[in-house]
Amino acid sequence: YELKTLDLAENKLTGTIEYRPLYNLRELAHFDVSGNQLSGEVEALVAPSVKYANFSSNDFTSMSRFEKYKVRSFQTLRYCDVSNNAVQQDAIDILEMIPPNIEEFIASNNQIYGRLPASLDNLSMLRQFEMASNALSEILPGFIESFATLQELDLSNQT
Repeated sequence: YELKTLDLAENKLTGTIEYRPLYNLRELAHFDVSGNQLSGEVEALVAPSVKYANFSSNDFTSMSRFEKYKVRSFQTLRYCDVSNNAVQQDAIDILEMIPPNIEEFIASNNQIYGRLPASLDNLSMLRQFEMASNALSEILPGFIESFATLQELDLSNQT
């Protein structure tokens, strides 16, 4: 299959996503299901070549861990947006294994709690990191000075 872009944004889609068939889309680089009414779990490493994954403005309640065994997508993912959902999960469970080449990670307006993992200091390409309006307990991580490429950091409005 040579599909490179799958954009299903703003279609009033409901239900959950069955990710297994999507992983067969070997060339899929852009995946967007934002602005629907989808629920269940987010699997950001949705396809082997995915670079852009947008799950924002839905009803997702959890996010699966980034799995290193998905070697190709673990290296290719650059942009991940899970903002404006209902993700209620520990930040460490979500971010401990975040892909090393991620440039933009947006998870604002959820119910993510706990502290940010120290492993984030390995993200040498990170430009944008937003987790505003969640329930993080450590607002200013101690590793912030290690982000030479960071241009935007938003951790505001923690409850």
